Amino acid sequence: MICWSCQKAAGDGALCAACNAVQPSDPKADYFRVLGVRQAFAVDLSELERQYKETTKILHPDRFARADARARRASLERSVQLNEAWRTIKDPVRRAEYLLSLQGVDIGESAGGGRLDQSGAYATLPVPQVLLMEVLELREALAEAQANKDVREVEALIAKVRSRLETVMADVAKGFLASPPELSIIAARLVTVRYYRRFLDEARLVSEATADGGGKGNDAG
Repeated sequence: MICWSCQKAAGDGALCAACNAVQPSDPKADYFRVLGVRQAFAVDLSELERQYKETTKILHPDRFARADARARRASLERSVQLNEAWRTIKDPVRRAEYLLSLQGVDIGESAGGGRLDQSGAYATLPVPQVLLMEVLELREALAEAQANKDVREVEALIAKVRSRLETVMADVAKGFLASPPELSIIAARLVTVRYYRRFLDEARLVSEATADGGGKGNDAG
C-alpha cells in the first residue's frame, strides 16, 4: 500500500512505516490482524485487551482532531473497525462464528444457520430434532415455574442450561484444536449454543419478573 501522505510504501500497519501517518482501513481485514493477535480460537484475553487498549490510544480520533481530513477519516474508520474486532474476538461465541465465517461457513441469523456448499449455494444447517425437543421441554418447565412464581426453579433451570452451554463450548474448543478443524461439528455445536443462549435470555427475564413479584424462594415479605 502506498501512503496517501508521503507517497511511500506504508507497510501493513495502521500507521505508515515511513511517515507515521494513519492509513485508511481495509474493510476486508482479518479482525485478529486488526487486534495484532494470532488467528486462533484459543486466545489470551489479557493480551488481547492489552493490544486493544494500546491500539485504541494510537488511533483514537481525538489525536487527529486538527490533522488533515484524510487522517481524521482514516482514524475514525480504523477506530470503528478496531472496536468491532474487539467485540467480536473477546466473546468466545462470536469468535467461533467469525472463525467459521473465514472458512466460508456462516451461522447466519436464521434458526439453524447455514453455509456455502461446494457450488457456492447457501445450504441451511439442520436443527436436530432432539435439540428442538430439549428446548421445548425447558421452555415448558420455565413457563410452569413462572406460573408458580417459583424463583428457585427458574434459577435451577438457568444453572442447568449454563452448565450444558459450557459443555457445548468445550466441544467447540476441541473442534478448533483438531487438524484440520472440525468445521461441521463446530457449526452444529454453535447452533445448539444459539438455542441455549436464547433460552437463557428468556429465563433471565422470567427470573427478574418472578423475583420482583415475591415468588417462592424470595426472602422479601
